[in-house]
Amino acid sequence: MHTFTANDAKQRFGELMDQALQEPVSITRHGRPSVVVTSDAEYRELLALKYQTLKAEVRRGFESFDEGAPAMPVRSVDDIARAVLERNTKR
Repeated sequence: MHTFTANDAKQRFGELMDQALQEPVSITRHGRPSVVVTSDAEYRELLALKYQTLKAEVRRGFESFDEGAPAMPVRSVDDIARAVLERNTKR
């Protein structure tokens, strides 16, 4: 990964953009990594991966909830919260 200081990034912004289209670019401030600049395509891939991971975590959460869920199907956030509270108070 190519690295620019914050000052270099300001002075050579066009070069930074060209480099970021090839690979992510790290920008340091006071010698420490601060931000990473990447292409729009790479950013969208990262968002998609983040969304897929979150979706899988939510699915696992609902599956574990369903294992101890009440007989009545849960249809709203309020129903979920109520069922969780009831389940926790029984323990």
